[in-house]
Amino acid sequence: KATVSVLYCIQTFCFNKMKTSMFIAGALATTVQAIDNGYGLTPPMGWRSWNCYHRNVNQTLMENTMDKVAERTRMVNGKLTSLADLGYVAVGLDDNWQACGTGVNGSFHDAAGHPLINTTTFPSMKGMTDYGHAKGLRVGWYMNNCICAEKHFTDPTYIQKHMEESVKAIVAAGFDGVKLDGCGQFRNLTWWGQLLNETGRSVMIENCHWGGTVPGQTTGDAPCTGTTMPSNCPYNFFRSSTDINPSWNSIFSNLQTTIKFQGNPPLSRPGTWAYPDMLEVGNMATYNEDRTHFGAWCIVSSPLILGHDLTNEALTDKIWPIISNTEAIAVNQAWAGHPGRLVKQWGGSGGNDMQMWAKALPEGKQAVLILSNN
Repeated sequence: KATVSVLYCIQTFCFNKMKTSMFIAGALATTVQAIDNGYGLTPPMGWRSWNCYHRNVNQTLMENTMDKVAERTRMVNGKLTSLADLGYVAVGLDDNWQACGTGVNGSFHDAAGHPLINTTTFPSMKGMTDYGHAKGLRVGWYMNNCICAEKHFTDPTYIQKHMEESVKAIVAAGFDGVKLDGCGQFRNLTWWGQLLNETGRSVMIENCHWGGTVPGQTTGDAPCTGTTMPSNCPYNFFRSSTDINPSWNSIFSNLQTTIKFQGNPPLSRPGTWAYPDMLEVGNMATYNEDRTHFGAWCIVSSPLILGHDLTNEALTDKIWPIISNTEAIAVNQAWAGHPGRLVKQWGGSGGNDMQMWAKALPEGKQAVLILSNN
């Protein structure tokens, strides 16, 4: 059973997550292992550490960010509102939590397969997740790391212990999500999903294989059709692109990578969303770029994962009208059979100086984004 559905009030720009039950096991084929966590039926929303802090992250910075996500200090429609109130409830720790080189063969896992944490920068992972939970937030971790990537294990018994103990560590520390990168050798997302299912804990899975592992594949790290409702893929959202950076060329290029998942039937859908990477809103060169970037991610139903410094009050003040736009967020979260698509493009030597994107909404409505690439 998945246990989340969503009720929308599009005309008044409100939406509210409600519990219900939805049977999904019948959608599974013998070669497909879907995840059973109830997450990702709408595009996930939250914040993740990499675009802000990169490798210079620690527990104090994470907990300070959680404070900022939960505090109600800014107005939306005449009411003091937090980012969490708007839906940004998932706060994720990215790379560089690990104690590089302290494990087996220079890895960051010990002989029993346990992940080794840098306790200087992260004294208590459980303490950090408890801190977030006390504020009503979900907290995410990061595995198959890129910094000191682990690629040299050959013993099948140890590889299994490594996977099993990593999953146990996710659950024991109380994490609600995990980003699985593509740098190390532990890329089998079907196996990750199976092990997480077996724990009984709901853990949202982000597939960060840079467009290499996607719905519709019959072989590889996570074969799935991606056409069931919800999607039968063993991850809740998947990177469609390479890593993003705060430049217009990167934003525009990454946006284009969602197009191939916008067919009929679309492969970006409830349960598994195409994701052109974390938001750089607040990190762009101009306000117009910030605004266009956010609107573009909304119109294609991309997960909305903030990446700016939330402790910089002036910066959050500047972009608050963008990231708190309840109409745009409602468009992003709505589902009426399609995630949104490129309708038309024209102009310039590349034929894409102007683009029109559209997304179907409930009650026969359409949202439209006109984007200038010049």
